[in-house]
Amino acid sequence: MKLFPKYKSILNGFVAVFLVALSPFEKIAAEDLPRVPEGFSIERVTSSKLTKYPMMAGFDDRGRLFIAESSGENTRAPQLIKEPKSMIRMLVDRDGDGRFDQSTVFADKLTLPMGALWHDGSLYVASPPNIWKLTDHDDDGVADERKIIVDSFGFSGNAASIHGCFRGPEGRLYWCDGRHGHEFKDKSGRVTSKGLAARIFSCNPDGSDIEVHCGGGMDNPVEIDFTPEGEMIGSVNILMTRPRVDCLVHWMEGGVYPHFEDCVAEFKRTGELLGPITRFGHVAVSGMLRYRGSQFGPEYQGNIFTTIFNTHKVIRSRLIRNGATFETKEEDFLVSDDPDFHPTDIIEDADGSLLVIDTGGWFRIGCPQSQISKPDIQGAIYRIRKTGTPELKDPYGLTLDWKSFSPNRKLQLLNDTRPFVQQKAIEELASVGDLAVPQLAKVIDSPSGSFYNDTSKRNAIWTLSRIGTGKAAAAIQGGLTASESVQLTAAKALGTLRSSQSTDELVTLLKQDKPAVQRTAATALGRICEVGRRDSVSAEQLQSVIDALFHVIKSGSPDRTLEHALIYALIRIDQRDLVLAGLDDSSPAVRRAALIALDQMNSGKLTRELVTPLLDTDDPALQKETLSIISEHEGWAGETLILLKTWLSEAELSPERAAVLRGFLVAQSADPEVQSLIAQSLTAAETSQPAKAILLEVIQRSALKEFPVNWRSALEQTLKTADPELQILVVRIAQSHDLPDLNAQLTSLALDVEQPAALRIEALSATGTHLKNIDQGTFDFLMSRMNEEYPPLDRLAAARALAGLPHSGEQLIQLSKQLDAPGPLALPVLLRAYSKSVDETVGQALITGLNASSAATNLSADELASLLQKYPESVQQAAAPLLKKLGVDLAQQKAHLESLKPLLTEGRLAEGRKIFFGKKAACSGCHTVENDGGKVGPDLTKIGAIRTGTDLLEAIALPSASFARGYRSYLVVTDAGRIYTGVISRESTDTVYLRTADLSEVRIARDQIEVMKESPTSIMPKGLEQRLTQQEIRDLLAYLQNRK
Repeated sequence: MKLFPKYKSILNGFVAVFLVALSPFEKIAAEDLPRVPEGFSIERVTSSKLTKYPMMAGFDDRGRLFIAESSGENTRAPQLIKEPKSMIRMLVDRDGDGRFDQSTVFADKLTLPMGALWHDGSLYVASPPNIWKLTDHDDDGVADERKIIVDSFGFSGNAASIHGCFRGPEGRLYWCDGRHGHEFKDKSGRVTSKGLAARIFSCNPDGSDIEVHCGGGMDNPVEIDFTPEGEMIGSVNILMTRPRVDCLVHWMEGGVYPHFEDCVAEFKRTGELLGPITRFGHVAVSGMLRYRGSQFGPEYQGNIFTTIFNTHKVIRSRLIRNGATFETKEEDFLVSDDPDFHPTDIIEDADGSLLVIDTGGWFRIGCPQSQISKPDIQGAIYRIRKTGTPELKDPYGLTLDWKSFSPNRKLQLLNDTRPFVQQKAIEELASVGDLAVPQLAKVIDSPSGSFYNDTSKRNAIWTLSRIGTGKAAAAIQGGLTASESVQLTAAKALGTLRSSQSTDELVTLLKQDKPAVQRTAATALGRICEVGRRDSVSAEQLQSVIDALFHVIKSGSPDRTLEHALIYALIRIDQRDLVLAGLDDSSPAVRRAALIALDQMNSGKLTRELVTPLLDTDDPALQKETLSIISEHEGWAGETLILLKTWLSEAELSPERAAVLRGFLVAQSADPEVQSLIAQSLTAAETSQPAKAILLEVIQRSALKEFPVNWRSALEQTLKTADPELQILVVRIAQSHDLPDLNAQLTSLALDVEQPAALRIEALSATGTHLKNIDQGTFDFLMSRMNEEYPPLDRLAAARALAGLPHSGEQLIQLSKQLDAPGPLALPVLLRAYSKSVDETVGQALITGLNASSAATNLSADELASLLQKYPESVQQAAAPLLKKLGVDLAQQKAHLESLKPLLTEGRLAEGRKIFFGKKAACSGCHTVENDGGKVGPDLTKIGAIRTGTDLLEAIALPSASFARGYRSYLVVTDAGRIYTGVISRESTDTVYLRTADLSEVRIARDQIEVMKESPTSIMPKGLEQRLTQQEIRDLLAYLQNRK
């Protein structure tokens, strides 16, 4: 913990206050404002003089708005640390008209602040790499003390870092951390916690008792809020991949979420990864809240509002209980047609109105769409009100004389109609301590009535949880027999307090047939009975708890959320002897739960003798889990061979069983017995063709340093079969692994004109480097396959084969005359054919061909210049105009986009679909719509719902300025000097797999990588708008915009 000295302003020692006369205010025409539903009004309530690039915000208890404001620059982490320019700005509405008219820099020189929470006279801010407590002791509007209460967190500058803080109803501070890692140390410098995964943390307001609520491989959890019962809902970017999906999630304690496997391994696993309650698509979600006020009407209370950066919206979600979790129903609440309107946060004011923050056009390095920064377009704040609603008097309760109030009066305010007043009453009563417990207990225990309703009872429980004593916990127990809402609140609070005196009551609650209540009770029991932290829990009680957990698992089919809570409680309790009994239970569900718990708990000590008997079951879930755990232990795989042989001999494999088989064999591919099983099954007549395809995929994905001899023999036999699909898979294995023993067979297939064209092309790609020359017949065959009559991926495969062959000068000159035919996707691949020549005539022919090709705009200027360096000076001079043309000019890019915007209208859907799936545009070669098309680029089935027309136009015209996240290219240089460019398709602990521009997959050992960095060039070809007519572009855009 670090304490900084008091100061007024780091920058210059004086207080900067801006007073802006807002009469008249900067008027905006109604048609230029974002649209809100009928019955609501919206107005802009800040000027650019008050705030330029607001991001996140929060109110204090006096109605002052604290803004986390960017400098408007896109700066990476090292420079942000060296020269922090962002700030916290304080806005004040002095005349109470709802529009702000005073601005003060509350704290300057921050890196990238991502939140503002006021609590007990201080502002808590997540600004990487730290969580800060900022205090203004003399109340002059400027923080004069800065204290780091938690450090430190990794960050890159792209905003996928720490966000917050947020306050839970029990009084703890929470914050979200993106997938850049953290490292905590104690005062002695010892590392107390470290990890790479994204997490949601909590701690006491002083920074003590840091806990992890949940985590996973997701990219960027942004904001969280809580239901009245204390359940956490939050927004997160890139929870799912392929396709990428941004979501709302009901974050479970101990929950593990997608998507990076290396990060997921940092957590205790309870089964399948948990999922979302809302899938927005890949839209860049940002700030969110749960609406607490009554001003919008009862149908809006408890709704979730989420800001959507890329589609310029705020979406309203209605929470509906579904089993142990929620489902949601969505509708647009705010929509802007301005492509530079980017909402990043939404805040509820005490009067029930909503403030929406538009950050403006500056941000680009974290946004998954446009890479063009527009700092000249500044942000603003808008206020949304329900029209015709009576004004809420004294919404902050500023006229209330709290010091003169009796305890009974403060109790009455627990049920006040003003949410801010309710929270103030909780804080006031909690500060009294045990003296307030009897009166709070009376609120909980009294029969329900006009005052003693769920709101007052829940707030009484949250007050008691903040008092936190044994007497307070005993009083909370009264809520366990109240309504379901109060039961959830009480169980959550008792778990937070780790109240061992409540164990028996929570066991009783766990047995009720209410999934949400059971889930909360299980979580509470897991906390109370957690190994190393349990206090005064007897052995009999531990037995009772575990029996109750198994009973719920056995009594039905709990949904995944409830199942997680039950198994996670078993893991936390970590009582091996008691959980072992579950392995012998008659219920497969109990055996599976016990198996997972024992595998994950610290004292589990699973042995092969305990696990392998569990394979003797007809239950698919138990069978899958058993295989998964066996696959994680070296030397255990042999026990599974009989079962796997049975599966491989089946005529049909279900998708679920195929996935288990594939995953198990890949994980255990280093085991000699598994290697033998793969080799024998691959050549066995009884093995089905789909099963053999899976086995070949396993071989392809294996990352063994030494290729097994029996696999080589099996591949040789497979090449001799008459099954082209399996033969092609073998050829691809030969391309990614060094298998010289297969060269003769591959060459024979490549040159055999009787073989299917697809097989010949694959074989030529695999053997090109081993041939001394290429006959004219084979050359002409490949040239013919690049004709536009063939699908784009077929043309690309032919180009890939041609590029690797040893050509004569005459053949290269012949090729240069047909550089327009392959199209923009294949042309960069064909250029490799010229890398081995230095002939001036060949070079001049190449430049002539490129100048005549409409696809040449897809080339990288740097790569072409590098290729031509070996050619004579005359060739390089001839290429100079083309290289200049290929250079990037941001001003030209903007102008080019503006010139194309008229094409966003008057398109024809049916014609657009033909273009998408046709051979000229070749979109479907890489992109899928409704499961039809390639899977190299993003799935475009719902692209119209998550991208505006302007976004789509930019992606077509300037693909390298509009990367879809997850599809950014990387440049990899190996120790041997080989250079690869492509998208990372998958990774293992020792291998990186790149999907290159020719759509092949390259396997690169991590220990052979010398340099690996992001490439500025997208694998999506540019120049498409030049190959299509204007009407064709209109039609294509219309088709994509209507994919919703």
